[in-house]
Amino acid sequence: MKIAVIVLALVALACAPAPYAGDEIAIVEESAVIVWDPATKSEHFIRRATFRGKEGHDFGFLVPTPAAPTLAEVDDAIFEKLEARTRREIVHVTRKRIDWTPLILMSYYRRENASGAARQPVEVLSTQKVAGYEAVVLSATDAAALQKWLADHGYASTPDLTEWLDAYVKKQWKITAFKIDAARPELAARTSAVKMSFTTDRPFFPYREPASQRRLSSENFTSRALRIWFLGPERVDGTIGDGTFWPGILRRSDALPEPLRADVMSVAKLTFPPSIRMTAFIDQSTIRSGSDELFFARSAVQSAFVEPPYIERTDDTTHVPLDLVALAVIVLGLVVWLIRRRG
Repeated sequence: MKIAVIVLALVALACAPAPYAGDEIAIVEESAVIVWDPATKSEHFIRRATFRGKEGHDFGFLVPTPAAPTLAEVDDAIFEKLEARTRREIVHVTRKRIDWTPLILMSYYRRENASGAARQPVEVLSTQKVAGYEAVVLSATDAAALQKWLADHGYASTPDLTEWLDAYVKKQWKITAFKIDAARPELAARTSAVKMSFTTDRPFFPYREPASQRRLSSENFTSRALRIWFLGPERVDGTIGDGTFWPGILRRSDALPEPLRADVMSVAKLTFPPSIRMTAFIDQSTIRSGSDELFFARSAVQSAFVEPPYIERTDDTTHVPLDLVALAVIVLGLVVWLIRRRG
């Protein structure tokens, strides 16, 4: 059985925050893992996120999927394990150099350096408590009715959220509504990792966002690094929708070592094939083109790629004051001159 895995760590899940009316919630950190089995067209979407806002209410967020998902809690360690594998190598290099700065100027320089369907319009498919919050899987045939259901249950009721929901209602996708307890004056809630398993025709990341989320990012210049790992039999590329450019930067693409493969399988509670390849990306867009989902497909380039190591240079400096050297030369010259004169 061939299985592909996509992991998005630290930071960018394009779900929709759904706070109380009048509150503003921004996504500042997102992590997700998607395990894709092409044989059964099954996707296992493991995700977590960090939200920030000004109000101390509990709030919700919404995740769209093509089919109703099953939910399970997953250890957050999966993100750290894959990030450690992807992180660029640092090579320490020490250079020997001689500092000819005159002794008389040393104290001055030191001071300078130190200063710089035919059914109800909304149907609840399942409810579950998982990873510290409540999750409700919803199916709807009318976006306005779905928006009203969310508003009646304490979620946001905004025009742009209704527009966002309408795109998924038209495709008959399901919406999973999560509600987080974040009752603090300065809200900073981080969700635990949750695995959402469902069927879909092709692996994707829910990249579409409500307009208000993009506005918040623009106004606050919010940094939202989206790290993506795709683990599968081949190297992949990502596109928004059916071909729109996605500004994801390739970080690494090569075989996943067996010890790490075993660790990830254990944490994710899934089975991977014996040989699996990791392709990692990072999206550092402050404002995303969140008009459609982010889909992955086989890349035309299948060669391995590893970023060159980051060279961290350290200078091993030997201070030889130029003024003292000049003085020593003068003294030596005088001594030689005197010796020759006496001779």
